[in-house]
Amino acid sequence: MRTGADGWRLRGWLVAELRQARGIPQQVLAEEVGCSRSTVAMWEAANQRPGPRYLPRLATRLGVSPLDLVELADPDDTLRVLRRLLGFTQTQVAQALKVAVSTYCDVERGRQALPERWVPVLKALFNTDERTVRNSAPFKKPKKR
Repeated sequence: MRTGADGWRLRGWLVAELRQARGIPQQVLAEEVGCSRSTVAMWEAANQRPGPRYLPRLATRLGVSPLDLVELADPDDTLRVLRRLLGFTQTQVAQALKVAVSTYCDVERGRQALPERWVPVLKALFNTDERTVRNSAPFKKPKKR
């Protein structure tokens, strides 16, 4: 499966490997995540990607971060892709952070560094670990003129 327009694709081989290493049958994983067994099989074959409702559940059940299960087209877009993977809008994230949307957008686009006080909020909102949050927003240095 090619990378989607939103810049990511599922590492289906990793889903299968983690599931098998934990001794979880496809049917059991499907029931725990809330989908069909054939959907899990499609994810593992990388013929289909889980939607925002399923990816966090899948990652949690397999004991990894949602970002561990995906390949990103552009590693500098991880905060944007993570937000989209989980089904959040920029407005929703900005509201959770209690900042202006433009401020959040500046961080998401790398124009500003990730503020330290955002880390626990994003960790809870994205249901991921601190490392993932910290690594998701690389700060791009301004280009010299």
